[in-house]
Amino acid sequence: MTEAQTSAPVEPTEVESPIINSPFAEPAVHWQIERGKQPVQAVGRRPASYFYRVPESSGRGRKSKQQLSLEGDLDVGQQEDLPLVNWLRNRLKEWRDGARTGIPYDGASSITKELLALWRGDESLRRQRLFFAQIEAAETIIFLVEASPIYRKGMPELPIDQPGEGAREAGFSAFIRYACKMATGTGKTTVMGMLSAWSILNRVASPTDDRFSDTILIVCPNVTIRERLQELDPALGDTSLYRTRQLVPPHRMDELRRGEVMIANWHRLAKKETSSVNGTSAKVVKTGEATEVVKNAGKANESVETRYFESDRAWLKRIRQELGSGKGRSPHWLVFNDEAHHAYRRGDTEALVDLEEDRSLAKKNAKEATIWIEGLDRINKLAGGRKKGIGFCIDLSATPFYIQGSGNEVGKPFPWIVSDFGLLDAIESGLVKIPQLPTRDITGAAEASYFNVWRWVEARAEKDGLGKSITPQIVMTYATAPINQLAQDWHARFEQWRRDSRDELHPVPPVFILVCRDTKVAAEVYNWLANEEGGYGPAPSWFRNTTGNEVTVRVDSKVVEDLEVGGTADETQRLRFILDTIGKKTWPGGKVPESWSELVRKNNEKAASDDNDGAYKWIDERVPPGRNIRCIVSVAMLAEGWDANTVTHIVGLRPFGSQLLCEQVVGRALRRRSYALNQETDQFEEETAKVFGVPFELIPFKVSKSKDPKPPKEPNHIFSDPDKSQYEIEFPLVEGYYSPQVFELQIVWDQVSQVTVDPKEIPNSVELNSMTAPEGSLAFFGPGERPVLTLADWRKQFRLQQVAFRLAREVCKRWEGEQDLDRESEVTTSTATLFSKVAFAAKRFLQEKVNCIGNADPRDVLLAGKYHQQAVDILFEAIRKGGITRARELPRIAKGSAGRGSTRFVDYHTTKDVYPVNRCHLNAMVADTKQWEQSAGYALDTHPGVVRWVKNEQLGFFMPYRKNGIPARYIPDFIAVLDIGLTLVIETKGRYGDDADLKAKAAERWVNAVNEEGNWGLWRYLVVKDPTMLPRLLDENALAKWDQQAGVGL
Repeated sequence: MTEAQTSAPVEPTEVESPIINSPFAEPAVHWQIERGKQPVQAVGRRPASYFYRVPESSGRGRKSKQQLSLEGDLDVGQQEDLPLVNWLRNRLKEWRDGARTGIPYDGASSITKELLALWRGDESLRRQRLFFAQIEAAETIIFLVEASPIYRKGMPELPIDQPGEGAREAGFSAFIRYACKMATGTGKTTVMGMLSAWSILNRVASPTDDRFSDTILIVCPNVTIRERLQELDPALGDTSLYRTRQLVPPHRMDELRRGEVMIANWHRLAKKETSSVNGTSAKVVKTGEATEVVKNAGKANESVETRYFESDRAWLKRIRQELGSGKGRSPHWLVFNDEAHHAYRRGDTEALVDLEEDRSLAKKNAKEATIWIEGLDRINKLAGGRKKGIGFCIDLSATPFYIQGSGNEVGKPFPWIVSDFGLLDAIESGLVKIPQLPTRDITGAAEASYFNVWRWVEARAEKDGLGKSITPQIVMTYATAPINQLAQDWHARFEQWRRDSRDELHPVPPVFILVCRDTKVAAEVYNWLANEEGGYGPAPSWFRNTTGNEVTVRVDSKVVEDLEVGGTADETQRLRFILDTIGKKTWPGGKVPESWSELVRKNNEKAASDDNDGAYKWIDERVPPGRNIRCIVSVAMLAEGWDANTVTHIVGLRPFGSQLLCEQVVGRALRRRSYALNQETDQFEEETAKVFGVPFELIPFKVSKSKDPKPPKEPNHIFSDPDKSQYEIEFPLVEGYYSPQVFELQIVWDQVSQVTVDPKEIPNSVELNSMTAPEGSLAFFGPGERPVLTLADWRKQFRLQQVAFRLAREVCKRWEGEQDLDRESEVTTSTATLFSKVAFAAKRFLQEKVNCIGNADPRDVLLAGKYHQQAVDILFEAIRKGGITRARELPRIAKGSAGRGSTRFVDYHTTKDVYPVNRCHLNAMVADTKQWEQSAGYALDTHPGVVRWVKNEQLGFFMPYRKNGIPARYIPDFIAVLDIGLTLVIETKGRYGDDADLKAKAAERWVNAVNEEGNWGLWRYLVVKDPTMLPRLLDENALAKWDQQAGVGL
């Protein structure tokens, strides 16, 4: 019997490696998994689809609650295709390749093609490649707007989000919506940046093209996301997302800043009550629009009250002033709905909701959606004047489905989804952690007990005679077991992280989340974990709070709501700072928020008070309050936008009425910690999150353990070391070359004639007399005043520099006239190029070649045409003889920081081997070879003539060239600065073929151009065919020699 026959069978829901695709390419294969069958790796991409089943909270078509509790419900529902998405995927690929017309991206503008080329660039063009999920989402929207009609022919009809009958009667009309479904962690913010840049730059280039807009509005669910999205403001320049993620070329940033990006949480779209006018209550003066508000609805004391709110136009004017800068000039806006499953029109389908917490959530969802959509309707009606105010709207969400309280069928997708990169695609591409759920246990039951903890608790309680009403105490009677079991695994992960980060200054722990049914269950869980209260047995000691050491926090649903609107209560702010800094070693940007400092001040005053009984401990404000948090007990699923990447374990202690809710809860654990790439496979390493009690049935992956399990290789962190800043190397980011004409002036002054200004020839002082002789002639003697006119006041009109400029202007006019006559001349020099040099020569001419007799002054050459023409003639002839015009090649470098690279910006993770370094700004060197680069690194680090050096890995240093007519980037191996000030660009190359020769010529061109420009010091290119020869080559260029080294080694 073979080894394969004797090995244990693989479980039907178990695969050897869930990650099978590169995150940077379209998925080429997918896991085809069917219940009861072996998983098969199928060729091609998974078709876009979704699973729908009637939610458990619905009263139609579902099993009884008893059946759900005792029998379980393993049916994932009916699989439904997304035909529009699948059609667009195929046609987008044709458009990308130019399959129908022979022109890739046929119909797209030159601006769009420039952006697409930048976005799709590989590691030679970008420091960080964009994910395929991001590029596909952006390309889909661009296709719908710009693609040539031949590619859009036959497209399925796009459903329109029509307003209700009442809204239409009020003058509101539909606007186009496109939804992009992108799993958590796939980079929705970057997609908003890509499409904002695309729209603004195209609008600036074509101000009358109404397909584009330079006025962008982004609406999001809460203050946390709003603050995070501020990086989409073009006014931030090089610190904006457009440059940190290389979404816009540096030379386009000035154009981008001519657009406007407004960012608002949905609460800002609510109409404000007109509370007073000139100090008088609006209820008295009745200003604004009257609205009837029902108070105490359904109760005995129900009443109707009339309130007055601002008009639609007053509302639009206010939000335009509050949110915008007025830069955007488009009559219509481009709108993004972030976390768009909150933005829907209310339907009339009623769902049965059992839990009070869920009823509250449904009401909150309904209010949020109403304010959100009504705000967009008002913009569409008013912002564009006679035209529609919204060009189109882009919805971004991991779950663009109707939610509880929507009045629509919960779990049904928005019908205008045009792009889909779902959770299974994200898992197979390694973009997210792999959620691991219980598949079987010792009971042998068809469903593992902890797969749905709530259902298991209900079954155990009923079997043990505790009834069907599940109290918090009953929950804890059973739930402590799965909590303790998963917490033990958390502790193993905690110890592993601690070992891996022993060299880090402030290591952070993994995070354990419990999602509870209601506040009462949450309180019971929290008191047991944080304080070991309740009598349910020992709680995991790692989650116990002590005075001054809070490791477990509780977040109730009302607190979450207060967090969303930016509540200012101390406890709300405290929890917000805790949640915002979970997983953060230091404060973002190294700056402590003022409001946190104020909270700390209040605490520390109480800690120092004589009344302090030990309940308050002194707090160091420099330590982020969430850094050491290990456990979160939550009622709600935590606000969207909470993107901590250290969550590793989740326990669900509540019923889950839909797969949508399951995916949203599991999503809190999906963000990866590391994006270090396996260079051999072009894939990310696996990261996992373990989940109990969240019955997400659409995650079929369970990581299979091999016979000889090996832990995944921990990525190495490569970064610029602040303590080694003396080894920083700066370099120009050359995008291309240009050849300006250069006019050089070499005048032989000994051969230049002089101009003599002689007052005897042209007087510069004149006396006047008012008397004349009887015959009418002037009388030299006689009574009366005799004024003397000199050139003193006249000379005050001109500084010597002005005289030189006037002479230079006349010389340049003559030069230009001569060039017009000599039309056959191949080399011409512009007047602008010539003037500055002639002006300098004219000033020297005035100082050295103007012979002033008596009280004459060089400025007097402007007095008489004789002097003026003589000076112009002499200068022109001297310049004609001494002027040389030639062309030189200079590098095209963006202005400011966009054109300056530095080792200071290096910060990445890699699974490649690393080696220690001394005279390098980075903490370590990454090698792509087994010996060659290591040997070269040793020579550079120990040669006494090398002042500082760096391996060119993720540095952003490149040399542009063309290969087979296609623009390419050459990335040499090393940069080294020598003791004589020379900077070497070093390439280690064993075999020198045609490709190496092409790159060498590109390097020589780069070096010559940079040296010619003269702003970056002196550079030289060096090819090393044997690293053992590098010390000798360094000897030839440096003052200090290899033999003088003092034994400094790696």
